[in-house]
Amino acid sequence: MAKTVAVDLHSVAGIAAQLRHGSVTAQDVVRASLARAAAVEPLNCVSQLLAAQAMAGALACDTARLAGKAPLPLAGVPFVVKNLLDVQGHATLAGALARANEPPAASSAAVVQAWIAAGAIPVALTQMDEYACGATGENVIGGPVRNPLDPARIAGGSSAGTAAAIAAGIAPIGIGSDTNGSIRAPASFCGIWGLRPTTGRIPAQGCFPYAESLDAVGPMASDASGLALAYRAMQGAGPATGQPMPAGGGAMAGLRVGILQAGFGDFAQDEAQDAVLRVASAFGSAHLIDLPEADLARDAASIISAFEVGRNHAQRGFAERHPGYSAFVRRRMLAGLAIPEGWYQMAKAYQAVWRQKLEALFDEVDLLLACTTPYAAPLIGAEQIGGGRRIYVPRADAGHLTRPVSLAGLPVVAAPCAVDGMPFGVQLIGPTWHEARCLDAALFLEAQGLCRNARAGCNKLA
Repeated sequence: MAKTVAVDLHSVAGIAAQLRHGSVTAQDVVRASLARAAAVEPLNCVSQLLAAQAMAGALACDTARLAGKAPLPLAGVPFVVKNLLDVQGHATLAGALARANEPPAASSAAVVQAWIAAGAIPVALTQMDEYACGATGENVIGGPVRNPLDPARIAGGSSAGTAAAIAAGIAPIGIGSDTNGSIRAPASFCGIWGLRPTTGRIPAQGCFPYAESLDAVGPMASDASGLALAYRAMQGAGPATGQPMPAGGGAMAGLRVGILQAGFGDFAQDEAQDAVLRVASAFGSAHLIDLPEADLARDAASIISAFEVGRNHAQRGFAERHPGYSAFVRRRMLAGLAIPEGWYQMAKAYQAVWRQKLEALFDEVDLLLACTTPYAAPLIGAEQIGGGRRIYVPRADAGHLTRPVSLAGLPVVAAPCAVDGMPFGVQLIGPTWHEARCLDAALFLEAQGLCRNARAGCNKLA
């Protein structure tokens, strides 16, 4: 029987330190990760454990270390993968009953390969909304993913299981995908960190498409430094280069920030916008920016998404498979297929205008701030929630503040604001191709104590 070893599963840096000091082995880390997954099974965040594969990877890591090989950037770090991305030898279910008989993937998605090449070890595939068609993680086939901070609440979607697995302490990092907010919303609801890179920055090869012109693959993490390391590894494995650090306290504190108000903050509950204002206070100057035309951007993103998802599924056998779709997702596919080509082209034309408008804002500011979601995680099954000036519909409104950012293709970090009670997320939005600025700001805010993991431990489930 393997000995029980205390392992820090909550940060990449913590695991690296334990491995470096020899207090644990990679096999200890993976065993602890698998044990944690079993302990929090009621959260329904795991679709499939990869126990045998993970232990083999850990053994290889330990063997390389004993042989004196230089450690890779993510050596021995367990990670989870949204079951929308291919992992070699396992079926990519995409949260869908209609894919129950899919053959195993012949190769892993590009980002999965990159993390494995960097030394990380996949331990689980995670639950998600059916075909990524949802923002709450409530799959009518597999049941809801439960929020580790309060299991009566949603984890968000569609990268629900990845966010919940990280928040529950199964692994410090995971892979999600984000078309209109599917990394950012669950990160916000579960109180962890998430990065939606610039559209096209990270290859989406091996990820089942939703709307390919808006889709982005990105990392999710329990802390900002892990997010930065995970993002770096997604761009290709290489020798360990040390923990990424902010550009410097003074440099970050002096950033000019724009707070998105009309079109964004005015839709959110006061508590959500208050979190944005708290984060803004850490920087050198801040002013409000009104973008009431954001509703046009939302409409354009919705048209593009619906048009592309309908045709993607038509090309993948929707006509034959549609009885296996849930009624909700089937209706979404049919609605997308009914959108005229002309509407799609008008939406694409507006996308270019909107992108230019947002890029122009960075002539005056260095970073844009906005709420990630309009409210904290609602209860599972809630059709409506009240609060502030309006009634919200979780299925429709969870991505209300993320869709316009996706349409512009900008990089954005979802940062968990430190508050009492359920967390609120803040979007740290940078100009195209400037992920580093968003990550530097994230590291700075974490160091200031304004943003941090909202982990509650899940001990009642252990």
